[in-house]
This record gives sequence, C-alpha cells and structure tokens, in this order.
Amino acid sequence: MKAITVKKSTLFKLAIILLSLLLVVVATTAVYFGVQYSNTRDNLAQAQSEIEAGALLIQDMASENNSLIEQNQSEKQSYEDKLSQEESEHQSEVDKLNGQIDKLKKDLAAKKTTTTTKVNNKKPSTDSSATLPATKPSAGKTVYLTFDDGPSQYTPQILDVLDRYGVKATFFVINGRYNSTMKDIVNRGHQIALHTYSHNYEKIYSSDTAYFNDLQKIHDVVLKETGVDTNIIRFPGGSSNTVSKNYSKGIMSRITKAVGEKGYVYFDWNCSNGDADGANTVKKQLNYCSQFPKSASKVIVLMHDTKKTTLEALPKIIEYYQSCGMTFGVLTSEVKPIHHNVLN
Repeated sequence: MKAITVKKSTLFKLAIILLSLLLVVVATTAVYFGVQYSNTRDNLAQAQSEIEAGALLIQDMASENNSLIEQNQSEKQSYEDKLSQEESEHQSEVDKLNGQIDKLKKDLAAKKTTTTTKVNNKKPSTDSSATLPATKPSAGKTVYLTFDDGPSQYTPQILDVLDRYGVKATFFVINGRYNSTMKDIVNRGHQIALHTYSHNYEKIYSSDTAYFNDLQKIHDVVLKETGVDTNIIRFPGGSSNTVSKNYSKGIMSRITKAVGEKGYVYFDWNCSNGDADGANTVKKQLNYCSQFPKSASKVIVLMHDTKKTTLEALPKIIEYYQSCGMTFGVLTSEVKPIHHNVLN
C-alpha cells in the first residue's frame, strides 16, 4: 500500500480556512450577544422608567388621598363640634325644665302640707275591707314614718301617696338599681338617711372596719345623688340584732358607741307595720301600727318601701295616725333617738 502524502502548502491552506471559519463563528457569536445585551439594557432602562413613572403616580395618588382624608376629618370635626354645641344647648333646656319641675313639686308639696286637715276627702286605701283599729286620742304625739332598704320600684308611688296627704317621712337607703330616686326623695322634702351600701349582714358585721367602710360608701352615694351630707343612720336589723354575733362577737356594742364618736346619729324604732314579719294585708299592717307605746311622746314606725303591700296600706296607716290626733315629722339630729337594748 502506498502512503498518502500531503503537501505542506495544502495543509497551510487548510489551516487558514479553519481559522477563518473559527473567526467567523466568534464574530457572529459576539455580534449576537452584543445585540442581546443591547436589547436587555434597553428593556431594563424602559422598566426603570416605567417604575419611576409608577412611583410618581402612586405619590400623586397618596397626596390626593391625604388631602381627601384631611378634608373629611375637618368636616367630621366640624360636624362633631356642631352636635356638641346642639347637645349642650339641649342639655341646658333640659336642666332648666327639670329645675322648673322640681320647683313645681316643692310648691305642690308645700301647698298640700297646709291642707292636711282636709284628709277626709283623700283617696281611700286600695283595700276597702280594711277598717281602722279602735283608737284613743293621742294629741301631742309625733309619728315618724320611716322606710328601710329602698329606693325600689315602689318608692315613687309611695312618695306620691305621702304628697297626697301632705306627710313627710324618713328614708334609710341602700345602694341599688333605683339610686336616681334618692334625688326625688330629697326634692319632695323628705329626710334621706343611711342604712348601708350592701345590706349584707355577713359582710358589714364581719368587723368594725368593714361596717364603717360600707357606711362610708352609702354616704358617698347619697352625697353624689342628692348633694346631702346626712349623718342620720339605722343599723340593719337594728342595734339590738343578734345575727351579728355570727360574724363578730361584741360588734354592736362597739359600733353603736363609735358611730356617735364619728358624728352619726342612729335611730331604732318603737313600732312597726310588720311588713318584714309577714303582715301581707292592709288589715294586718294596721293592727301592727296600732301597737305603739301609748306612753311614748314619739312613735317611730319601721316600714319598707320595697313591699307592695306597704304601698297599698300606706293611705290607711296615715289616716289612722291622723285619727289619733298625731302630727308627722322627719328624723333629724335634733330629734332625741329611740335606741334598743344592745344584745351583742
């Protein structure tokens, strides 16, 4: 076999051709990537321009929204100021009307006080079957109608009955849902006095401190509701109660003395309408009311304005004491108290 021989000149030509082809490929590739880079750069520049335009648009929209918000807030504040002014004007009118109403009530009560001798024309008791117990003249005696544990839903009607007869009473109040009635009690010329805030025997008679804390709380409620700084009080269960022994031995002996030292005057009673002892008819309450000490110069009657039967019996009770020739009074610090025997 003969060996194939290639001339050097031929190899050189072939190498030049291959090199030329490689240069062409490199140049073509460079041009391609150059074009792609240029396009990408142009796209990036366009995107950046669009982003900047979008940011300006958002900024403009935010500025416009802020202006709208400020405008709305300004309009809202203006509207609220107008409402506040109108509310203030309306409240002034309401206060003025309430003042006129209170004055009319006081004037009406004063007029009725001067006509107590005309009681025969008064509205009779709701229990027409009830009759007055046999009476003896008790001219010169003063009877003090007292109501414990209110105000309640019946207190406004009890006040109406008292107004109708021109009679004033004393209300020993506790804290409850009808505290607003306390002001009406005072405005109608009655005495408001302190019972307790909680009326919880276990709580108030657990210690001397507990009792006086509770008493201070009801004092503050009455002062807030009525503006009256009263020092007239009554112990739950009276000063003779023995249930307090279950919670603090000797507490009644201590606090009956301490209240006086703190400037309070406490009142018990020497008569009752029996509404806390099961007297659930007008007749039964009248019988209780007739059992007052005949030798006493004053009769302090214990009742509760939380009892519907007491509301029903009140007209007959008033008529009964009037038929005895008694006059009606309210308890004050100048009235000599009636005290029970302290049993704890």
